[in-house]
Amino acid sequence: MSWQSHAACRDTDPELFFPPTDDDTSLIAARHKMAVAPICSRCPVATDCLRWALDTGQEHGLWAATTPTDRRAIRRARSAGVPDVLADTDPMCPACSLLFPMPAVDGDLCARCTERWEAA
Repeated sequence: MSWQSHAACRDTDPELFFPPTDDDTSLIAARHKMAVAPICSRCPVATDCLRWALDTGQEHGLWAATTPTDRRAIRRARSAGVPDVLADTDPMCPACSLLFPMPAVDGDLCARCTERWEAA
């Protein structure tokens, strides 16, 4: 993970990113998230951090200022074809904003939108 050496949090106490509770709705977890948000917002590798957390299924900790609940929601949306603003830079259909299931050129229409366009 070479991106970690460029992370804004590399010299920050790791305990800050791992609240002592798994309850994302707790006051303690909210305080931790508020504390890491400014660090993550200025981080040059926040996208890489979030992608890594999503791809490896991290169920604990705050990664790119996202909670495990946030990441589960992102993974559910991605599986439905809805991209995440920060994590997904893959090409998507400009008509419906769904991610392409295979490599495509950004700006191309997905198969469903192409069919609708041709039928109209």
